[in-house]
This record gives sequence, structure tokens and C-alpha cells, in this order.
Amino acid sequence: MTEHAAGMVSRRTVLAGGIVASTAAALTTTPALAGPSATTAALPSPSAAPIDGSALPRFGPACSTAAVVAMVVHDGRAYLITRGIVPPKLVEVDLATRRVVRTTDLPVGEGGWAMTVAAGKIYVGLYPVADVYCFDPATAALTRVGSLAGAGGFVWDLVTAPDGQVFAVSYPNGTVWQIDPATQALTRLGAPVTGAQYGRYVGAAGSSVYAGIYTPSQLVAYDRTGGGFRDLTPDAVRGQTFGPFAATTDRLFVGSSGALLSMDLDGGNVRVVPLPNGQTGIDAITVAADGTAYVTTRGAGSVWSCGPDDVTLTAVATPAPADEHRRLVLLDGTTLLGATGSGVLWWLDLGTGQFELLDLVDAGFVPAADKPQSIELGMPHLYVGGHWVVTEHSLTRRTSRRIRVPGEAKTLTWRDGHLYSALYPSTEVVRIDPRTTDVHSFGFIGHQQLRPWQAAYDERSGLLAIASAPGTGKLVGALTLLDVRTGRMDVHPNLLPDQSIMSVSIVDGIAYLGGDVVGGGGITPTRTSAAIGAFDLRRRRLLWTAEPLAGERSIQSVAVHRGLLYGVLKRTSGGWFTYNLRTGEVVRATANLSGYGEIFVHEDRVYVETNFGGNLYQLGPGLGQARLLVNKLGDGWYTVPQLSPVRGRPTHHAWGLADRDLVQLPLR
Repeated sequence: MTEHAAGMVSRRTVLAGGIVASTAAALTTTPALAGPSATTAALPSPSAAPIDGSALPRFGPACSTAAVVAMVVHDGRAYLITRGIVPPKLVEVDLATRRVVRTTDLPVGEGGWAMTVAAGKIYVGLYPVADVYCFDPATAALTRVGSLAGAGGFVWDLVTAPDGQVFAVSYPNGTVWQIDPATQALTRLGAPVTGAQYGRYVGAAGSSVYAGIYTPSQLVAYDRTGGGFRDLTPDAVRGQTFGPFAATTDRLFVGSSGALLSMDLDGGNVRVVPLPNGQTGIDAITVAADGTAYVTTRGAGSVWSCGPDDVTLTAVATPAPADEHRRLVLLDGTTLLGATGSGVLWWLDLGTGQFELLDLVDAGFVPAADKPQSIELGMPHLYVGGHWVVTEHSLTRRTSRRIRVPGEAKTLTWRDGHLYSALYPSTEVVRIDPRTTDVHSFGFIGHQQLRPWQAAYDERSGLLAIASAPGTGKLVGALTLLDVRTGRMDVHPNLLPDQSIMSVSIVDGIAYLGGDVVGGGGITPTRTSAAIGAFDLRRRRLLWTAEPLAGERSIQSVAVHRGLLYGVLKRTSGGWFTYNLRTGEVVRATANLSGYGEIFVHEDRVYVETNFGGNLYQLGPGLGQARLLVNKLGDGWYTVPQLSPVRGRPTHHAWGLADRDLVQLPLR
């Protein structure tokens, strides 16, 4: 058997009554994944010219954002960098007047996680172009310092040392850098952890530079006097992730995924204060003159205090529930300033616990088109998920409004006048009432999950099924079932062994699943081939799993129609396949898509829109190769491309995107 023929072996494991049986069928007549020439020419392959998606009528931005990814304070002004806007904006807010006083376009990228102040200038580190720029508030001059990584790279963090030198960390090279503000000279200090990609956080105190390096995770220190890195990871928290940092003249404070750490600057005298239950990491830290640390945690979005002798964190206030926090700054002895990822500044009186919130939009920032994350039609409105906001579009009045939610709405499902959504990064599952804008929480998926991918609703059982992937360094995904009638939520991890569940599609009470052996990334997979599976929703039992394509590691999306499971691959360019559910055999596999996206079935046909150019295809039934219906839609999606078909009457249109604008796409 040739290597390609071997790649077409379908391994199926049937689970029934606790007895496991394995079968394998070698499909020697099925073509291997290749270009269009590998398809079955005898089947119909319509060749009509596709519609130019760039010329379709547009209905304005699908969603807008004022989300931010970094903040610093200098001379009575807060400086923030936007997220998801092209070009990214450097936003300047007068803290006295609470108004946006200047907005500066940054020349590259989509945002910047890293900011610091040095020598009266603002340094910003960008992504996915890993450049560092220097902004002079006095002259508005913007100067490029240099690049820290290649295409797709991130400058994850910047810090200014006590002597005024600037230090940075970058991805995917896991490297620590030094910038001299006097000359703008950029020096590579090195990659301290072999094989690690994420230089995620950086700190500086005394004569040392500290870094939180990810996958494998390590807390390291660089000796600026003698050179060289050394591992400072305390044994009690080894295996956790580390950062952000704050420091006094003699103590270093470090957040981790499970605790607040403090230690002497040389790594000695370590104190570990565990995080409260339900909190999954520290977003931001600042330290008062008396040695009290103030932190915000991932999960609640609360502010906590920890005095020099405290062994637990004490809740102070929750100005922005469930929001991510980009920075904490002590403005004076009693006032704490925070910036959230959703674009909110807040002032907290530490003495009274009272706080004031300011949305950047209310402060004068004009929100810009965001990259959408989900889309759902709920007549007479169309809903689009973004960063901490779901945008509601009235299809009759041509108006829109923003509904704030505590996360990124990775999924949207419309049922009985309500929206259901699974949120990133909290994995909270919520119900949104558009009439009142109330958001009801059903709880969190948890189970080390991080990224909900897709949801599907079953009319028979009233169950909403949610597919999810774990966090960095983990492999096991989960299928979560929410009974929308009772609010009960059950989580089923590891249904597809050691892999994320990327996709769920329901037919006749059976949830069909697609997996990804890469999991959350940053860890070596234990399996070489992604699985599909079938889960009985009524009996809450896995029926079978199969590995349809040997060596294919990721199945982005699956859908079932007329006894065939259609699957789109993520890591094989343009790959898709069909799998016969009765025989357990791969019927066809080819690679003539531009990329990958979410499959859907509408009016007896199977469709997918794919990224890398933005193309809408019909996959079936009965097609030998994908039929290109619409092209040139652009790459406006933050997640993978999705469509929401127009329902309620025979129709051949779906709502989607052209770049970041709403369009109606023809399906025939």
C-alpha cells in the first residue's frame, strides 16, 4: 500500500454495553487528499463563474469595538492601544476631564499587548507584526524601534527598569530583549527556555530582568551584571504559568495561574498566596508603598488585596465583573485606576470601595469595525458576537445597538426570543434577553476548557450542545450539554481521546463531533489522527469514534446530511472529506477549498465558507468537488467564517461578511 493510500484508512471504534470493538477498512479506491485533480470526475461539478463577493451590497460593519489590550499612565494621561481595529489606535485619555483628547493611528498590526513609559515617551509593542514603536506625546512623533519576531509574531510585554532601560518579551521565539531609550538600540538577550515559544510577561527590579516563559512554563531571571539566565520557578508552583510582574526595591511580585507569589529579588524567601476558588489566574498587579499588593483575577474580574503578612487574598471590589484587566495603576495612596479589555476605565477608592466607570465610547472614542466571532439570525434582528459586546442589528429599521456581555461571544444560538452564548476566556454559558439586555449565567464549563468553538441545538431534547478546546498546554476537550428548560449543565470531557472538540452537529438526537489532536497548543500531541464521533443525547452516551484520515490532525467542522458526515480540515490546506455513517468508510477526500470554516446544511444542500480570501462553497449533495459560489469576501472573521441562513420560508440566502461588513450571500 502506498503512503497516500495508507492515509485513507478509517479506524472506527464502536462503544456499546461496555464492549469495545475495533474495525479498519482500507479504502484503496478513494483518492488521497490532493488538488482538484484528485476528485471523482464522474460526479457533477458545476463550473459557473462565482459571484464577486466584494461587489455585493453591504449593510455596514457587523460589529464595532472599543476593546483594548494595554494601558500606561503618564503625566495625567492614560494611553491605551485598541484591539482588532485596523490600523490599531493609540488612544489618549485626560484623566482629569475623563475625555479622549487624541487618537493616533499605529502603522502596522491589529493591536498591541505591550506598553511602557521611558524617558517621557510611550513604547508600544504590536501584533501580529512584532514591531516596537516609540511615541513622543510632546511632538506626536512615532518612531519604529525594530522588530522582535517574524510574520505572525507578538510583542507580549514591555517594562521599564529602575535605571530607565526598556525590556521586552516576544512570541514565537520566546525571547527577551533590551531597548536603550537614549539610542533606540535593540539588543537580543536570548531565549531562556529551549523550545518555548511564549515570552509572555517581563519585569525588572534591582539588577535583574524577570520573564514568564510559556510551554514549557518557567519563571526566569536574567542577571544584567554578569549575564545569563537562571530558573527561579518555585517547586510549590512548578507547572503553572507566570506573570504579570510588579516590584518594590527589595521584593518581586508575580502572578501565576494558581497563586500570587512574592520573593526576594534573588528568588529567595518565597511566599505563595493561593487564588480564591474559581479564579484561574492574575491579570494585573500593582504594589503600594506599604507593600500591599493589589491584583485582579481572571474569572470574577475582582480586585483583591494582599498585605505583606497576609496568607489569603481579600476582596476589595468588583468594578468590572468577569472582564479581563490590562493594567492596574495606583494614582495616589487611595485611588486605583484599572483598564479592562472591553474598553472601560475605572477609578476605585480603596478606602470606601466605591468606584466610577468610564466606557471609552462615552469618553469620545469612535468605535471601529471589529472582527466578528459569531453570527445568528433571530428575526427581526441579526446578532453578531464581538469583544465583550453582542451587536443587535434591526433588519427592518436598519439600526443597531451594542449589548455588553462578560466575554467574547464565541457561539450564538437563538431560541424562543433569547440568545444563548458560550464565552471566551471564562467558558461561561449565558442567556441574553435582547428586550431587557439582561445576561443570565448558567455557570462555567470549567474542566480546564478555555475556548468554546461551536454550538448546536436539539429540538427533541431541548439540549444546547457546546464543543470546546482546553487552554495552552492541555489536550483534552469537552462536550457541554445545557438543558435550556431547566438550566442544568453537564460537561463531558475527553469524549474524543486527548483532543479538542472543535465542532458539533446534531441530527436525529445524535451529536456528531470533530476533533483536533493539537488541543490547546504548546504541548506534544499523544495522537496523530483527529477523530470524529457520535454521542447519543438522550442516553448521554458515546456511541462510536473513528479516525477517518490517518495523519490528519485537525477537523475544524463537521455536519451530517443524507447519511454522510462532511468534514473540513484545518491543517491540510483546502482539505475536506465525506464519511459514510452506515459503512464507516471515507467516501471522498480532496483539497480544493481555499481554507477552512464552519459547515452548515440549508434547504437540502451543504455549504461552507472558508478563510484565506473568503470563499463560499457548496459541498453537496452529489458533488465531486466543491462548487465555488462566491469569492473575494475577504478575511473579516476573528474566528473561522460562519453563516446564518435566512429561515422561516424557502430561501436561498444567508447572512455573512464581506471583509468586516454584513452582506447577504446567495446560496445558489
